[in-house]
Amino acid sequence: MADQEHQQLSEPQARAQARAWLARQHTDAHELAVTLLHYVPEADRTRALGHLSTGELRHLARLLADATDLRQVAQAIVADLQRHPPHPEVEWFVSLP
Repeated sequence: MADQEHQQLSEPQARAQARAWLARQHTDAHELAVTLLHYVPEADRTRALGHLSTGELRHLARLLADATDLRQVAQAIVADLQRHPPHPEVEWFVSLP
């Protein structure tokens, strides 16, 4: 019975099986990362990102920048800075056209 479970695959079958396995691994990792990014507190996300190399951070930043509308991100940053300036004594006069 065990021999039937471990029957030889042809090379194309083995490649297809390997591709399917890699695709499942990618999907699982993607879903986990998206879930964690959504639910992990900001301080913990920040700490985790601090463990990435400069190259990894740049790569992640490029992927995120390419996947979004940077104008919306810039507007959110400006709105956040206007609500919570880094130094209370500094006035922010930033506006986007």
